[in-house]
Amino acid sequence: MARLGVGLLLLLAPALAGALLPLKDHPLKRQAEAGLLAARKALEAQAAPLALNAQGNYARLGYECTPLALCQSLPETAGSLTLSLVLTPFPFGEVADGLERARLALRRAELGYRRALAALQLQAASAHGRHRQALLGVRLAEKGVELSALALEAARKRGAGPKELREAELNLKEAENRLEEARRALALAERAAEGLVDLKAPFPEVPPPKGTTPLSLEEARLVLREAEIALGAAQRALLPTLQGSLLLYPSGNDTWALSLSSKTLQPTLSYTRQDPARPPTAVPNAGSYRTAEELRLSLNLTLSPGLLAALEASEAQKRAAEEALRAAELQAALQEAGLKNALKGAEATLELARLKKASAAKALEEARKRLELGLESPLGVLQAELGLLQAELALVQAEYAVKERLLELYQFYGELLPEVTE
Repeated sequence: MARLGVGLLLLLAPALAGALLPLKDHPLKRQAEAGLLAARKALEAQAAPLALNAQGNYARLGYECTPLALCQSLPETAGSLTLSLVLTPFPFGEVADGLERARLALRRAELGYRRALAALQLQAASAHGRHRQALLGVRLAEKGVELSALALEAARKRGAGPKELREAELNLKEAENRLEEARRALALAERAAEGLVDLKAPFPEVPPPKGTTPLSLEEARLVLREAEIALGAAQRALLPTLQGSLLLYPSGNDTWALSLSSKTLQPTLSYTRQDPARPPTAVPNAGSYRTAEELRLSLNLTLSPGLLAALEASEAQKRAAEEALRAAELQAALQEAGLKNALKGAEATLELARLKKASAAKALEEARKRLELGLESPLGVLQAELGLLQAELALVQAEYAVKERLLELYQFYGELLPEVTE
């Protein structure tokens, strides 16, 4: 199990390369890692093949004796020390339940790790995309200021009326305000990306997901398995418990014991040293004897309405988990279809945005050629440049919309980005 956890972390490490490198120190990732480590250690503790227990007792004794001199021969204190070794040759009963619950907890922690990192990847893509859009927004606003300033200058040169000049001045003021707003949006986008993504590095390509089992189904299956374990425990609670012990008394001070219970089938070997020693049992007018060995068998059976009610509750809980799994399957299928449909829509928008950018680039090229021939004004060229910037902004928005739709599918499946070679 330790190798499984290490292998999982090594598998996830490549996703943090390049632009996603800041995620390695993100608090949510560290929290998920700590939960994964805790679950793995809990499983190791549950799967330990043996346990050693030590128990000590001390008592101070007081007597009332007849005759009084008898008290002087009695011990003033009594003590004992017991060392027990509990072995688990194979998991059974309650031990098997505890081990299976620990495995389920580890699996739940692994799913939580995948969910956390998949969500961070999506946030990183959104932050990277917003920053790219904010950069283009600033360039677009700067071009708007340049265009408004040129329009105002042209109006002044041709002697435009006061109203037209006022409108041109207001347009320039509005363009300057949009530029300031765009710069503030850029600063906010940079701040929002801190700890999520390296804005200087290109965001990695996002291939289509493999389409594994959705996280919601994985979690629903874990809930069903937990309900099955609880039902098995409730059923065993109605069965009798058989306890067997073999005790050896090599001396009055020493006791060796080997015991076994049908609830766990864990053999327990213990040694007890006590002081004072057990005195022999006196038989009047015949002598005394000391027990050298002892075999004990006990049978315990508890029947109560509470146990039957607990069994019914466990059966109902299992049925509820089964229905929840079926509901999760239906919901997952619907959600998967919706996410894939959204991805197709984003891809269609991206293709259209590419065509619009190509058209805007062609329009700018034609405007510059007309300017060289004297058939176009500098204002017309600026308008074409502004149109190209708008098309580039729409293209960036479409590109990151596709990345986000893909990463939403990654989050749905709990998949992570593969290693990126830059």
